[in-house]
Amino acid sequence: MDEGPPMGSKLVGADTIYIYEHIQEVLDKWTQIDDEIWAKVIVFEKNRRVAKAYARAPVLTINGSDDGFDGMRIGLCGFDNPLRDPKTEEVKKHVGQGVKIKMDDAGNILIRRYSKSSVFVKSTAATNNEETAIGQDILKLPGYSLEQEKIFKVNCFFFFRTYKSVNKPYVTLRLETQCLSAVAFVKSDADILECPIWVLVINVVAMDMLKSKLPPEVSHASSTAVLITIEWCFMHRDAGNE
Repeated sequence: MDEGPPMGSKLVGADTIYIYEHIQEVLDKWTQIDDEIWAKVIVFEKNRRVAKAYARAPVLTINGSDDGFDGMRIGLCGFDNPLRDPKTEEVKKHVGQGVKIKMDDAGNILIRRYSKSSVFVKSTAATNNEETAIGQDILKLPGYSLEQEKIFKVNCFFFFRTYKSVNKPYVTLRLETQCLSAVAFVKSDADILECPIWVLVINVVAMDMLKSKLPPEVSHASSTAVLITIEWCFMHRDAGNE
């Protein structure tokens, strides 16, 4: 487990902003991340972060147990949230066997559903028109709802290999957001921050590749670049809704 913003801290309502916050948190601690770590997993209940952990084990189980995090599995019922609402409490009872995730030799993050209840993959793109690292096999499924006992690519590493260089703030952030995979359990919602129980999986290997493509003068910590990026996202999202 790592240090960061307090557990249960409320996220900013704009999805672009909260996604950037979690990307930036990983980048700020980059030198502290061991080579064996292939992902960071953050557990949410609606818009509240309740737990986080780094994945070192070859296969990580995320289920409805009350085990918390033991290095091999994340039990979604094992974390405290003093502001948990009754709906979330009820939904968590149906997570069951959940999913297993792993990284293959090519850097893809794979997911397999074992739960009898639904499991949904959610897009982390800032706009509906953006290309995505979500596997084509998932994009063909209604509501991105995973079928049982099948292996899907929830994050395709090849997506990042197609970019030879990254030198514009918006392109940088857009690609970084595609290093994230959001998975909701039992119930889904158009607004990810309204999903009762969900996890954010950050592909650390993909982020490492992106860092290698960044020219030295590009700074992730540039507040000006972040503000420009967020403004761009809102302008284009609003235009798409007109």
